[in-house]
Parts: sequence; structure tokens; C-alpha cells
Amino acid sequence: MLHPVRSPRNPDGWGERYCPRPPIPVRAAPVSERGRVQPARDFFELALALAVVASLIVAALTVVAPFALILLWALFIAVTLWPIHRRLARRLGGRQNLAAALTVLLLVVALIIPVILGVAAMLPSISAAARIAGDPSAWKLPPPPAWLREIPVGGHQFHGTWEALAEDTGDVLQAYRPEVARVGTWIVGRVFGVGLTLIQLVVAVVISWPMLAGGASGVRLARSFADRMGGASAVRLLDQAAQTIRSVSLGVVGTALILSTLQAAGLILAGVPHASLLGVLGFVLAMAQLGTSLIWVGAAIWLGYGGHTAWAIATVAWGILINNSIDGVVKPYLISHRTGLPLTVIFLGVIGGLLTWGFVGIFLGPTLLGVAWTLLRGWLAATPAREPAA
Repeated sequence: MLHPVRSPRNPDGWGERYCPRPPIPVRAAPVSERGRVQPARDFFELALALAVVASLIVAALTVVAPFALILLWALFIAVTLWPIHRRLARRLGGRQNLAAALTVLLLVVALIIPVILGVAAMLPSISAAARIAGDPSAWKLPPPPAWLREIPVGGHQFHGTWEALAEDTGDVLQAYRPEVARVGTWIVGRVFGVGLTLIQLVVAVVISWPMLAGGASGVRLARSFADRMGGASAVRLLDQAAQTIRSVSLGVVGTALILSTLQAAGLILAGVPHASLLGVLGFVLAMAQLGTSLIWVGAAIWLGYGGHTAWAIATVAWGILINNSIDGVVKPYLISHRTGLPLTVIFLGVIGGLLTWGFVGIFLGPTLLGVAWTLLRGWLAATPAREPAA
């Protein structure tokens, strides 16, 4: 193809003679020192690098896997106590190690010691129950109380059934031996599960101290990683996950403290002995999401056998009232009011997490479900509106 020749007298080139256009220069591929042509991106080297990185990640996760649950507990504790640690560090002139030690000590005094005392109070009852369970000849149901017959609806039927079981407890239990064995196995498994959770919790509290001491660098690392992965939206999701963990911790610990305090107050008014110790035990059971029904039902039975029928009925009514109101109203409110998440999302996260992962799922479930809900809302808000069809 011919093109006009440009010159100083005619910079546009028009009116001059035509000559062929010179070919467009092609950039040559990079050449190594040995003269071998190197491609711009070697697929084999890239695949090898990705394989090495993936192998390192899998190996690291394999090494950490035995401690994953404890590290997750420690992370939840550190995230929950981070605002308290920051305030203490500012008052102590920026001494992070001392602030972290005081924060962990405060947690031990306020939470770990009452839990240990409650478990210690349960040990004699557990050992006595184990001895009775191992001796079928001792399985004897006491006779029913006289006031049970006076209940207007179903009192006579329930009294007669109880009396028949009391007269022939051994034969009835032998007839339902497989079911009784399954129930006993379930109870023993739950007790061992609670004990294992408490051990993991104590170890996690110890591990949370270095996490709090180096928390500033950890926060910067987490925010940088989130920013690299998804920008400002990922950083906001990280902040919401941290806030959800703190709100769940406040909801679980706060409701357990309120429930056990109200339960102990009711037992003191009813004249039940060792009400304070039973309150500590109720706090442990409420923290483990087992409820305080075991305490107020046992107290009501003790009051009924002692002839205090009115106090027994009042204890049952008080237990049902505070358990339903606190678990159904106060706990979801404490968890959701600072996160901006719907109560339905929080409720499903807490219950689903508890059924799937146990006690740690109470924190993990609503956190994951809250992040997923926020992502869904952000995606729906960013979807462009479609023009109506003509």
C-alpha cells in the first residue's frame, strides 16, 4: 500500500510522491543468554508454582487440624475481649503484654473459676448417678406424693401410673433395658462432651493471651488480607463478623448470668438449701446450652416431697417463665441489636450451629450465616435494574 511521504516543507505529505508503507515492527520474544527463546509466561512453571503453594497450604492445615477447635475458641475469645484489651492498653501506656495478661485474668476470675466450681459441685452427683446406674437392684422409684392425686386434670391417672412403676420398678426397667441403656449412654456422652469442652475452653483462654498481645498486627494482617481478596466490601464483612462474634458472646454469657441469677433468687425465696451453689451450677448448664430445667425440676420435686406444694408449683412456673422469656426474647435481642442482622438469621445460626458443631457452633453458626446474609444483600443491591420490556 502507498502512503504520502512527509517532508519539512509538507508535513502532511499530501502532494508529494508515494512510496510503499514500511512494515510494522514486531516485538521479538525474549531470548535467554544461551540463545533459547523464553515464552512470556511459562504454563508449566505457573502450574508447578500453584501446586507447591497448594501443597504448602494443605500441609499447614494438616498440622493445625488437631488444634483447630482450640484455636477457633481462642480466636473467638480474643475477638470478644479485644475492645477491653484496647482500653486497658491505652490506660497502661501502650503495654500490650500487661494489658493482655490483665484481660485474660479478668476472664478467668469472672468466667472460668465459676465454671470450674460448678463442675466440681456436679462431680459427687455424677458419681452417685453412675453407681446407681451400675446397680439395677437399686433402681427403685419412690412412692408418689399425696398432692399429685389432687391435681384436677390427670392427677389420678398420673398418680396411679407412678404408683404402679414404684411397686415394680425393676421389672419395668428390665423390660425397657435397651432404651434405658441408650438414654444412659447419651447422658454419659453429654457429660464427657461438656468436660472436654471445658478443658478446651481453659486451653483456649491461655492461647488467647498471645493473640491479644499481638492483636494489633493480627488486625492489620486480617484487614490487609480481606482488602486484597475483596476490597472495601470484604473489610466491611470482616468487621461485621467480629461484631457478630462479640454480640453472640454477650448474648450467651449475659443470658446465662441473668438466667442463673433469677433461678437462684427463686430458689432462695422457696427455701431451697444451697441455692447459691445451685445458681453457679445453673450458670454452667446455661453456658453449655443445656438449660436450667434440671435444677428447678429437681428443686420442685424436693419441695413437693417436703409438703411445700405451693412452693413446688411456684418453682415450676418460675422456671418455665424465665427460661422461655430469656432464651426466646432476651438472648436473640442481645445478639442481634448491635449487628443489624434479622432475628431469624441469628436464631437459625445459633440453633443450626449448635446442632451441627456443638457449643462452638453457637458462635460459628450466626457468624457464617450473617456473612452470607450480608453478601446476599450486597449482591442484590448491586444488581442493575432491568429496563421494562417494550
